[in-house]
Amino acid sequence: MDEDDHTISDEDEEEYEGKRKRKPPKKAAKSQKFTEVETEEIKTNLSEYLKSGICPRKQQVEDAKQKSRKKNGQIWKRSNDKIIKKISAMNHKKKKNMLFTIGTRMEHYKNTFEGH
Repeated sequence: MDEDDHTISDEDEEEYEGKRKRKPPKKAAKSQKFTEVETEEIKTNLSEYLKSGICPRKQQVEDAKQKSRKKNGQIWKRSNDKIIKKISAMNHKKKKNMLFTIGTRMEHYKNTFEGH
C-alpha cells in the first residue's frame, strides 16, 4: 500500500466499523411561556424594576422568589435568568409601545394643524 493511498483494507474496515458509534441527538429544550399568574406576580413583586425600566440583579430576583415561595406563588419555580429575561422583555415592550403612542399622537397633531 502506498503512503498516498488512503483506502482501508477489508480487514481494517470491519475493525473500524465496530468502533464507530453515533451519538444520539440531543433533545431541544422547549421554552415554557410565562402564565398570566406568573406575569402578574412579577408585576407585583418586582414592580419597581418595571416602573424604572431597569433589570433586577440576581439577589433581588432571589428575594422575590423567596417571597413567592412563602406566599405559595409560582415564580419561585423559574430560574433567575428567565425571570430577568422576562422583565427585560416587558421593559422593552413598554418602551416600544410608548414610542408608538408618541408617534401616533404626533401624527394626530400634525394632521390637526394642517387642516386649519
